[in-house]
Amino acid sequence: MFHGYNAGAPITLEAIKGILDKYCFYVIETIGQATKSEEKIMNIKDNSFALWVDEVLEKLEIKKVNVVGISYGAFIVEKLITYKPQRIEKCVLVVPSGIVNGNIWESTKKLTFPLIRWSITKKEKHLKSFLSAFVPIEDDFLFQMLSLIMKGVKLDTRIPKLLKPKEVENFKAPVYVIAAKDDVYFPGEKIAQRSKKLFSNLKEVHLLENSKHMPSKNSYPIIQKKIVEWIN
Repeated sequence: MFHGYNAGAPITLEAIKGILDKYCFYVIETIGQATKSEEKIMNIKDNSFALWVDEVLEKLEIKKVNVVGISYGAFIVEKLITYKPQRIEKCVLVVPSGIVNGNIWESTKKLTFPLIRWSITKKEKHLKSFLSAFVPIEDDFLFQMLSLIMKGVKLDTRIPKLLKPKEVENFKAPVYVIAAKDDVYFPGEKIAQRSKKLFSNLKEVHLLENSKHMPSKNSYPIIQKKIVEWIN
């Protein structure tokens, strides 16, 4: 599994703890982010991430793997798809980056403006307004964690390019997608539409109802159920 941007392995494990006894999970902390991996910044335009994942799999002595990519982690999986598709047994993409982008006006209104206000004033209400656009409002821990990251980490603002059909034309492993209907970054309906055009091997798209980019804890059982159903 590859986690979302700066989310780290513990947050990811929390979302799948109900099925940890069913499989052997490796949750890889992404290099160059606010995790325990090396702080080396990777080139997102070439195959650097794919080379890194390939090396991780070599060290783990895994030749072929069921892989789950969450948000930014999906972009990392997409890099592996384009570089070494034979590494992947089945592919699950959750609220994935690299498929579509959100509406510019919605993103500006809900993300850019509050972030600019916070950067100027440092008032908590503006930071909370920014975070509430993609974080479940009831999740106090995530609000606290992301607030600390925002205040203490130099964020990587580079946006991954969208995956192109020619980049996945040789990828034949089954693809499954979980998207969120209320995702300001990567809207669920748009994800569903483009995934069908992008992947000839797409098996299913599941849309999470009433869910922002970071799914609420109420969505965890649904995500777990789908992973088990698809991997089996």
